[in-house]
Amino acid sequence: MSKETVAVVGAGISGLTAAYLLRDRYDVTLYEADDRFGGHAHTHTVGTDRVDTGFIVHNDRTYPLLRRLFTELGIAVQPTEMSMSIRCEGCGVEYAGGRGARGILAQRRRLVDPRFVRMLLDVKRFQRAALALLETDDDLTYGSFLSRHGFGDYFVQHYAIPVVACVWSSGTATALDYPARYLFTFLHHHGFLSLRDSPQWFTVEGGSRTYVDAIVDRLEGSAAGTPVRAIARPTAGGADITTDRGVDHVDRVVIATHADDALSLLADPTPEEKDVLGAFGYSRNEVTLHRDSSVLPDARDAKSAWNYRMDGCSGGDHPPVVTYWMNRLQGIDESRPYLVTLNDGTRPAPGSTIARMTYTHPVYTPSSVAAQGRLSELSTPVTTYAGAYHGWGFHEDGCRSGVAAAEHVGVSW
Repeated sequence: MSKETVAVVGAGISGLTAAYLLRDRYDVTLYEADDRFGGHAHTHTVGTDRVDTGFIVHNDRTYPLLRRLFTELGIAVQPTEMSMSIRCEGCGVEYAGGRGARGILAQRRRLVDPRFVRMLLDVKRFQRAALALLETDDDLTYGSFLSRHGFGDYFVQHYAIPVVACVWSSGTATALDYPARYLFTFLHHHGFLSLRDSPQWFTVEGGSRTYVDAIVDRLEGSAAGTPVRAIARPTAGGADITTDRGVDHVDRVVIATHADDALSLLADPTPEEKDVLGAFGYSRNEVTLHRDSSVLPDARDAKSAWNYRMDGCSGGDHPPVVTYWMNRLQGIDESRPYLVTLNDGTRPAPGSTIARMTYTHPVYTPSSVAAQGRLSELSTPVTTYAGAYHGWGFHEDGCRSGVAAAEHVGVSW
């Protein structure tokens, strides 16, 4: 008896997880528009080094399904540092969190800067207020929360916004529009609302491509460089998957793309699909892998795994300029510098660029968070959806959505 057929559209973590779990029970075909599998799991081979530029870190507390997947696949991981610096070109301040007192006081002269000292004192007040909000049902935005508690402009620009903009690769206005409870739930789970009790962070040995290759090697049907042009669901049942090579009819389909892409692929979207999927927006970030270490803070003790740079104290709604120091994150010898910088149109220095990419990330607003609660309504016997937008937009969220999609079509893990 032949197996039922399932098309998985999109080969990021969501689609890879779903395809991996469905492969024994169903005849699975994995479609990917790009010429490589993995989505944000993007590893570059530079000489003997393998450097990640999309998905980089995970931890031992809030990534249980991803860690289970890695264990099942035999993927080795290694501990890494999770530190973050702030550098302001306006006032010149440079400091780092996650590196102890020497990181906070990377510039010793800041001890006599009243704005900086007040900011440090306000961090604990911020954390207490955020935790208190989690005990309520207030539906404040992040900006309204900061205003209600009287946090000053210096604190907002040099701490509150960078914490959000750095993690979600979003501009100032987007950060301030985040639903506060939704944001603080994430920050609390990841140890950002406490000066202690942070989880241990890890990177994948050999780069995240190792887990992507391990999954693809276990699939019989996979098609990179094969963009799906349309997904139709005829009344007779099943789904028609149109690509440049023709139309494939399948019994079921897992649509594991960004929400906006999923909606654009549907030839016959329902009003509910238009409403729910259409509520999600995405930020676009230009990313450069390079060797120009001048993008890091000048103060030695401020140089961190993540490094946020702002043009001036007044902020502005520009895309965040964030640099990931891959040598520190992936344990690569610093004599071969590797840095991943988002949204810097003026640097790195000529001749230092290794590769350029564009990544998109979901943007969370009150309307998109409300739409998350309705995503399960869209699943039918033929169609189900997966993607990191089902959660906070991270690798664990994508993996979790892939597990849920597989379970919807009868495969529990």
